[in-house]
Amino acid sequence: MSSFKSKFQDELIANASYIGTPGKGILAADESTGTIGKRLASINVENVETNRRILRELLFTAPGCLERLSGVILFEETLYQKSAAGAHSKFTVKEYPSWTY
Repeated sequence: MSSFKSKFQDELIANASYIGTPGKGILAADESTGTIGKRLASINVENVETNRRILRELLFTAPGCLERLSGVILFEETLYQKSAAGAHSKFTVKEYPSWTY
C-alpha cells in the first residue's frame, strides 16, 4: 500500500499499475532529431521532418504493436506533428484508450 497522499492519489496509483502491467511495455519514441537522423542515415534516408514523421507513424501503426504497449514516450517534435492523414500525433495515440500518455 502506498503512503502517497494527494487528490490525484487514486489516478496516480492506477496509472502506475497499468504502466507496469505484465506483458506490456513502454515504447521509447523520444529520439532527438540527431539520433533519429543516424538511424535514417543507416538506411540512406534523408533526415527531414517528413521522413521522421513517417518513421514514427510506422511505429505507432504497426499491426498488433499497440496491444503490447502500456505507454509511449514522445519527443517534443512528435507532439506537434500530424500524420499523413492529418491527425495530430497525440490524438492518434489517444485513439488507444488503454494507453497512458
